[in-house]
Amino acid sequence: MAFLFPSFLWALTALAIPVLIHLFQLRRFKRIDFPNVRFLQEVTQQTRARKKVRHWLTLLCRLLALACLVLAFAQPYIPSGNSTVKAGQRAVSLYIDDSWSMDGTNAQGRLLDQARTDAQDAVMAYSATDRFQVVTNRFEGRQQVLLGRDEALEAAAQAEVGPYARPLSQVMERQREALSRSDAPVKRAFLFTDLQRAAADVEHWTNDSTVGTVIVPLAANDADNLAIDSVWFASPVRRLGQNEALHVRVRNYGGKALENIPLRLTIDGRQRALTTFSIGAATQVDTVMHFTNDATGTHTGEVTLTDRPITFDDAFSIAYRTADRLRVLLVSGGDAPSDKDIAAVFAGDSTHTFTAQPYRQLDLALLGRTDLVVLNALPDLPSGMAKALLDFAAGGGSVALFPAANADAASYGAFLGHAGGSFGARDTARMHVERIDLQQPFFREVFTAMPKNVDLPLVRTRFAITPPATADVLLRLQNGAAFLSAVPVQRGRLYLCASPLAAEGGTFTRHALFVTSLLRMAELSRPMGALYHIIGAEAVVPLEGVDIAGEAAPHLKGPGGADLVPEVRRTPGELALVLHDQDLAPGAYALTVDGDTLATLALDLPRNEGDLSAYTPDQLKELLAQRGLGTITVLEKAGNGLAVSLRELDQGTKLWKWFLVAALVFLALEILFIRLAR
Repeated sequence: MAFLFPSFLWALTALAIPVLIHLFQLRRFKRIDFPNVRFLQEVTQQTRARKKVRHWLTLLCRLLALACLVLAFAQPYIPSGNSTVKAGQRAVSLYIDDSWSMDGTNAQGRLLDQARTDAQDAVMAYSATDRFQVVTNRFEGRQQVLLGRDEALEAAAQAEVGPYARPLSQVMERQREALSRSDAPVKRAFLFTDLQRAAADVEHWTNDSTVGTVIVPLAANDADNLAIDSVWFASPVRRLGQNEALHVRVRNYGGKALENIPLRLTIDGRQRALTTFSIGAATQVDTVMHFTNDATGTHTGEVTLTDRPITFDDAFSIAYRTADRLRVLLVSGGDAPSDKDIAAVFAGDSTHTFTAQPYRQLDLALLGRTDLVVLNALPDLPSGMAKALLDFAAGGGSVALFPAANADAASYGAFLGHAGGSFGARDTARMHVERIDLQQPFFREVFTAMPKNVDLPLVRTRFAITPPATADVLLRLQNGAAFLSAVPVQRGRLYLCASPLAAEGGTFTRHALFVTSLLRMAELSRPMGALYHIIGAEAVVPLEGVDIAGEAAPHLKGPGGADLVPEVRRTPGELALVLHDQDLAPGAYALTVDGDTLATLALDLPRNEGDLSAYTPDQLKELLAQRGLGTITVLEKAGNGLAVSLRELDQGTKLWKWFLVAALVFLALEILFIRLAR
């Protein structure tokens, strides 16, 4: 037992007063002689003994009544745990977990509803003069301000589930930061959460002797949840009339196997695919949905399944662009046979627009309307053309370079030097292409396996081209040298071939790899952009192939009439949107300027909330004990007595009322003994 105001215990010295009064007010008895006192003497002795006992009992009751009254004013209490109760105003921080996992339910209903109610009960457990902070995962600036009781009750009632999930270590730091600005002698932090393992990073928690932290766990009935984890297309480019294969990865976080679950794909408001899948307990499965691209331009879609009560991860939005034709520009150095071989690949294909120009008469303005530029047999690379081609690649285009047999090493070397490579001497040693790197995405989507005795191209003439370390070597020669490489140039690519396409260079143009390589270069030349972006995880969203000119502010328009002006970040060769961790609804968004749509984005909710596995109170207590976190306690809610439990936790079990009742009881006994003494 401890005392809130121990200085009042000095009043116990007043107990000496009734003792002194009792000692100095002893009555003296007068002696009267009687003839026969044998019987009277026995009665007198019995009466005096009884009176003496009653006097002592009266004194005892008087002392106990006075002592209980003094103790009641000293505010006795039984401390809760290791906490120490202090007098004065209190500053209280209340964290309400509003992540998507709080949509779970138990016998008392929805977890978030319970968290809001418990937070309001905690507010009412304190005095009207205390100050409160109500914080959620949104981490809004206004949540760092301490509020009065009524304002805190209103703020707690407004908490709703959203896309943000914060580690509890960050929540505790934010609570302590707000409470540190208060002068209140007593500071307390409460966390109403489901203790999801993804958020309860106990290894990063720390003690704070100035702020006692209390965790109130809210456990869901079970951790079953079915979630769409991710989606991706099998091919990198969407083209008109192409049969698309959309891969969908689904995770089952529950302990039960599920069968024949329907999965739907809608594009531009129309259902385009429907499939079913089965999945085992605590596993993941990949399924494929097929449809045909029947329109060009930008499209938005959504993959959905049905799973309750956690529904935030049952839908996945996508946005993509379907290209009508891929534009290929041949810059010719005058080698007609190899130019004809290149033209044969693209000219007869309805999915490509093919244009050829002599390199001395090249219109550089065409680069802005081209996806792939093929440089074939150029004797030299003029500096102006070289700079324009590098800028074109940096902006997202692709350039394929096939050298001439009599190439000018100086101009070629200067061009490759800007890309980080080098152009060396000519070598006429005959050798074959040894292998194809199937681990590279360039060929992985084309070949699933390579026969052991496959006939690969013969190389008669080649140049010692050394690609930079960042390049992907797609084809290698028998001596290990690079034959065909892909060099990243900011947002675009530069493809380097070590051998001329002319007959003296080898048999590359007569091999199926030649057609495959050129088609893949064209397919990968147009930046398709990301299929989706994750809200909260991606603050910067790159805009590929988009240019915002003029002074007009762009608008991002989305579901539910959302309309916001995002920050546009410009860097050399790149344009991006900065969303600043904004509270956005999932779905398709259109980036517009003066009413014109420049790009379409799909924003999806984070998937880490899908795993509902959580710590139990006993597990968390054990972890706290192992890490020595004595200032953090776990309060298990029992019934509807949360307010009483919180009050006792913060203020201990108060005993002053019981001492006051005891004082009244002892006063009543004193009066009773006095009456009996008469």
